[in-house]
Amino acid sequence: MERCLAPAGRVVAKRAPCQGTKNRGLCEYRMQLPGTEFFWEPSLGVLERWYCRLWGMPIVGLRIRLRRLAKLLPSNATTVLDAGCGRGVMTRMLALRYANAMIDAVDENESAQKTNTQLAAHMGLQNCQFLVADVTQYEALDRYDLIVSVDNLEHVKDDQAVLGHFFRSMRNDGVLVVHVPHFYRRWPLFHWSENFDVPGHVRPGYHLPELLERVRRAGFVVSRFGFSYGFLENLINNISYAITGAKEQRKMVYAVLFPLLNALAWLGQWSNPQMGAGVWLVAKKLSAVKALPRQEEEDEPLV
Repeated sequence: MERCLAPAGRVVAKRAPCQGTKNRGLCEYRMQLPGTEFFWEPSLGVLERWYCRLWGMPIVGLRIRLRRLAKLLPSNATTVLDAGCGRGVMTRMLALRYANAMIDAVDENESAQKTNTQLAAHMGLQNCQFLVADVTQYEALDRYDLIVSVDNLEHVKDDQAVLGHFFRSMRNDGVLVVHVPHFYRRWPLFHWSENFDVPGHVRPGYHLPELLERVRRAGFVVSRFGFSYGFLENLINNISYAITGAKEQRKMVYAVLFPLLNALAWLGQWSNPQMGAGVWLVAKKLSAVKALPRQEEEDEPLV
């Protein structure tokens, strides 16, 4: 059973409409450095808080994924699920982007969800709520028109069951956006090898056909798919991993190098890799009437 740690609301406080956009939160979303709200995180030291205030959340991989997500999201949404929200950075970015929507963020870490709620309050966000629930069990029948799952399925043994929960929780014509690690990555520079061993992962990543098959088996119709982490982003992420080992070690070294690493990774955001260290897809839940006869899917060629 989930527990709600923030009241559900549909109005964003202290926010003026953006000029020249249909979505009044979109321009602020584009200008926001992800994670600057950690300036208010009480468990961080003074220097760490001011560092986040200046540079945002210093995780290169997170910033790469957020830039990719921005290109995949639909223009409008009314009720959104962030499945496995972690630190809540993506949730709060979604709340800024969809200022008139309600965003439900699910994670089983109660302490983290309390912090996430507090940080959203500091940002003046009232259109997101952080629910304490197990994403492998969470289901809200026909509630969402957008579900976002970014780098979560690789943590779940029964990922097919989770995709089934997503399908039943989504309204007809709703959109599913998924990003996961690819099974392979370039390491250290040109050679393709099995993806990193990251704490908490039950598999190194997904082969693209494998992910497509599981999403379709859940009932979704895939409309677009491809790879993320092109050559430059992959290289920068490799350097990041070599420093931290995905365990947040050597923090001082990483803090010094992060602005440069993130700037270089930013240059790679417009790549369209035919093979990369991440896999993404966009799918829809069609009504029974629309699903028959079977719709041709707009697939990009597999590599």
